[in-house]
Amino acid sequence: MSIGLLLFCTAPATAYRRGARPHLQAHFPDKSDQVWRSTRTWQSQLAPNRPRRSGSAGVNFMMRYLEWSCALYRAVQEHGMSKAEAAALVETIMTDVYRPVPAAMFKLSRLRSAKREARVRWILGNITRHFLPAPPFCYRHLPSETGVAFDVTVCPFANYFNDQGVPELTEPAAGNMDYVMAREWGVELARTQTIADGAAHCDFRWRFPAAGD
Repeated sequence: MSIGLLLFCTAPATAYRRGARPHLQAHFPDKSDQVWRSTRTWQSQLAPNRPRRSGSAGVNFMMRYLEWSCALYRAVQEHGMSKAEAAALVETIMTDVYRPVPAAMFKLSRLRSAKREARVRWILGNITRHFLPAPPFCYRHLPSETGVAFDVTVCPFANYFNDQGVPELTEPAAGNMDYVMAREWGVELARTQTIADGAAHCDFRWRFPAAGD
């Protein structure tokens, strides 16, 4: 198990700080520690009201990363970053922090099959059976001839950022991690709309490469 995966699963605060440190040093070379202290202050204010739902351990766990992303997003703007720059920074940090997770999933799937399509179907099957059914997520599975298709009709991550007054942070902090998964697995994710953008649902269309690709 990599150190990144171990920290992600056991120590969200440490994992997030580890991912944020080099980027804060690059953007704020003279005050990166000060910016991180501001982030911690924001996080301490957000934590008491973090959504916690019975029977939704995975959702509750991911909320901790959303909370840190929201805190950092606000902290870096206090120190002069624009909203666009802050959102891009959050996405970069979350990508670095989250990448070991889909990488580990794909390695584990090798025990299931040697074929990419079978491996990804197995991973997505576990996600739709064990993660998306957890309230308050709602989704519907759809038939697909080219891969795996489903719609998410209620997203607690979009709801969280909307409640915090920063709906624009949903995709960089959470939604775009789905594309990180797709890249790690060597498949394509096509998504044309999201709840965060005002649509009724997020459409997930996972497509597998043709044989021989």
